[in-house]
Amino acid sequence: MNEDFSPPDNQEHVLKGLRKLRYKKPEESLVDVRNSVRRWWWECLRLSKAYWLVCQTTQGHNIATQDEKLRRVYRRFGDVYKTNFDEWWVERGYRIFSEEEKFPKVKEVPRRPSDRERQLPAEDKIWVEIPLKLSTRTIQKNIGKLLKEYESIRLNRRIELTTAEFKIQPVQFGTPILQKVHEVYALHRELIEKPKWLKQNKPEALRETSKADLYRIGKLLKVSPKNESMSGSPDEVRARHNRMRVAVSRNIQKAGLLTANAERGIFPSYEEVALNGQRFTQRQLDQHKELESSWWNLNLISELSVNKLAGVKGIYYDEPERTRQNNLIIQPRERIVIIRDA
Repeated sequence: MNEDFSPPDNQEHVLKGLRKLRYKKPEESLVDVRNSVRRWWWECLRLSKAYWLVCQTTQGHNIATQDEKLRRVYRRFGDVYKTNFDEWWVERGYRIFSEEEKFPKVKEVPRRPSDRERQLPAEDKIWVEIPLKLSTRTIQKNIGKLLKEYESIRLNRRIELTTAEFKIQPVQFGTPILQKVHEVYALHRELIEKPKWLKQNKPEALRETSKADLYRIGKLLKVSPKNESMSGSPDEVRARHNRMRVAVSRNIQKAGLLTANAERGIFPSYEEVALNGQRFTQRQLDQHKELESSWWNLNLISELSVNKLAGVKGIYYDEPERTRQNNLIIQPRERIVIIRDA
């Protein structure tokens, strides 16, 4: 069952980590979140086959999974496949990520103990004595030094500062990396995994025999430009190709971890996820088998990547014969890229 997300009378909301803090309407904050971590949370959740199956089989109050974390995410995020990100954000997204409490403020502690709210500072706060005779510059410098002593605590507790229901994890990578990881995964699914499934289950639906591989995906998406070159000895070229494939494989693995954590309501995170217990009943698993073909009919490439990946379904490679000794193209310059209508 989805929560009631009918428009409230007051749509003002607070979002942490954007160019401004307070927004009057979701249409206003939409401009700032279209290419943000929140957007890629939504995009990575859409990569989840388990979440898609929940969306397809849930009826009314009965959310079709035994996984409580997945149920919680579904209650709040809803069916992310029925609409685009803009519509989803205006309807419910802004409420999921908005702050529920006011941010703490820096304030003066009363001199008289009887006037204070408490007699000792809270665990996540410090009290500072400032000599007013010092210059502003000196005071700021000394406070900066003092704060450095608490830097590790402040960084560890940054996530605790937000009171949003779904919290952005403090990480050292941003939206360009998230987009790249998502693109690699989505393109791999479209060019390799989907044809592989069709060949095994619906061979009549295969229009062409795709020769896409990890190296070509990496080259299309500029995953590792220094390993694209075809110049040099066969061993050098093979080594570069292998490094490209490794780089692409790492991105695919990262996308899987991002998706698995998004199912739990955590993002972005590359932590391994251990699934405990049965997520679905036998009846639900039987329903899933009937939906397998529909899953592969989905195109999960993000709207933000459409222009970059335009026509990828129509990309096939005609190549000259490879040598058995090193599996390298005899004449690399003879490679032909054919783009057909997708």
